[in-house]
Amino acid sequence: MSNFFGNKRLIALLIGLIVLVVIMGATVKERPFPTLPERFARDTVSFMQGVFYKPTNAAAQFFGNIKQMYHIYEENRQLKAELDHYAEVTTQLKQIQYQNDQLRKMLDIRDKKLSAYNSIAADVIARSPDRWNHLITIGKGSNDGIKPDMAVLSSEGYLIGRVRSVSTFSSQVELLMDIEKGNYISAVIAGQQPIYGIIDSFDFDLNKNWLVMSKIPLQTPIKNGDYVTTSGMGGVMPQGLVIGQVKGVAKGDYGLTQTAYVAPLANFYQLEQVFVVQRKFVVNDKPAGQGNQTNSTP
Repeated sequence: MSNFFGNKRLIALLIGLIVLVVIMGATVKERPFPTLPERFARDTVSFMQGVFYKPTNAAAQFFGNIKQMYHIYEENRQLKAELDHYAEVTTQLKQIQYQNDQLRKMLDIRDKKLSAYNSIAADVIARSPDRWNHLITIGKGSNDGIKPDMAVLSSEGYLIGRVRSVSTFSSQVELLMDIEKGNYISAVIAGQQPIYGIIDSFDFDLNKNWLVMSKIPLQTPIKNGDYVTTSGMGGVMPQGLVIGQVKGVAKGDYGLTQTAYVAPLANFYQLEQVFVVQRKFVVNDKPAGQGNQTNSTP
């Protein structure tokens, strides 16, 4: 008897499944108005989709945004590295262009202004902050033919000072701003007639950074704007090196002489390359010692 009821249950289950399949087949067609079971099933599925879709979609967007942000970070890092490299290359290029321009100017100045002198080009390699207005160090020394008291010019060809001490591979240059009485430079004002004097100090009190040229005869006419050069009479500096221009005149030595204030043409605050110059001595056409032979003739 128990087997019979068991078989009847199995048969009833199969019949139910068949009926369900038939109903599903009959209702699978699209209709403008679904049946109540279909509406219930669709609403249930839609509700469950709504419950799980938004959190799932938000989580997917969150992790997607993190991945995108990482890619953007990597791209920005690479771009920043490329920009830094570009800035470094641009800076180096500008420095090279500036150095080339300076070297061209120095070659041009050497050919035009310094042809009468033996000149040695040198780089400024050091400048002490505590003696900024007094000394600079150049990268040429005795091995390059540098000697004490040789004149030193800026890269534009204007006098800035003279060699103070010489080492094997470097030299110290005393600037005109450090000039003191007793350590003067013989100079000449190129006016209507040569006006000789000495540059023996640098006047910081005027707040204009002017050289002081003294020992000028009282009645000698001096005009503002006249150029001042080395006279060559001091026995150290070559003749004709441009120093500056006259900017003012006053009485000196208790009213017995004149004092001229000279504005240097060199820029002492931007010295990168310099010339060290020495006078070229002119040799007469006569053989050396000819005069002595003549005088010794009995």
